[in-house]
Amino acid sequence: MLSKNSFLLRYIRKLSLPVLIFLVLIFLVLFGFAYIAHEVLWEKEEAIDQQIFSFLATHVVSDSRTPFMESVTYFASARFLQIAYGCLFALYLLLKNFKRAFEVIAIGAGGFLVNYFMKLSFQRVRPPNPLIEPLNNFSFPSGHATSAFIFYGLLAYLLTKTRLPGWLKYAIGILLISFSLLIGFSRVYLRVHYPSDVVAGFFIGFAWLLVTIYLMERQKKKADKEEGGRGEALPQGS
Repeated sequence: MLSKNSFLLRYIRKLSLPVLIFLVLIFLVLFGFAYIAHEVLWEKEEAIDQQIFSFLATHVVSDSRTPFMESVTYFASARFLQIAYGCLFALYLLLKNFKRAFEVIAIGAGGFLVNYFMKLSFQRVRPPNPLIEPLNNFSFPSGHATSAFIFYGLLAYLLTKTRLPGWLKYAIGILLISFSLLIGFSRVYLRVHYPSDVVAGFFIGFAWLLVTIYLMERQKKKADKEEGGRGEALPQGS
């Protein structure tokens, strides 16, 4: 047992700080998702969900706010995201950054598939009495929350690759992430998802985005290293 612990400690010490942070974040996110799934699906603990619904119905929901929330929720709908990803894909094609163009499509499509198969696996029924037209598919995890965090988080990441001033990158990035959170809130407000669905969706979206961005960065570093190696191998002109 002691030798196993020693090996684990030596292995952790060899990890770079970014890799260590990545592993810790992935563990925390997946643990959070698993905890929510266990509580609400296996233990049937819905007290917090119902308390939040009750609070919103008493203090937040109103006829004047509902149309606004319907507008907000549209910006993570399948129709909107298909157009948005298509425009982003076309933009990178025009910039002749073909690798990034296909990465964008892979991230969006992969996130959709992950959420789709999770819904089929858990099959949680949606909340009763929604404020908009009832939906017939399953509730857990929230597809809007997952997709919103992936798309707007991806935009924030791509923004860091531009030449905009640092403060502006941070400001826009915070706005994008905040908007994705607002979309998640709109699903609870409209009673088409339980709050636990939305939080679980954010966890899955964050995990998927984290893994794909990590792989993208790793691949880029590998490509840069290979290009640098080929450059060094070229004969010097006289």
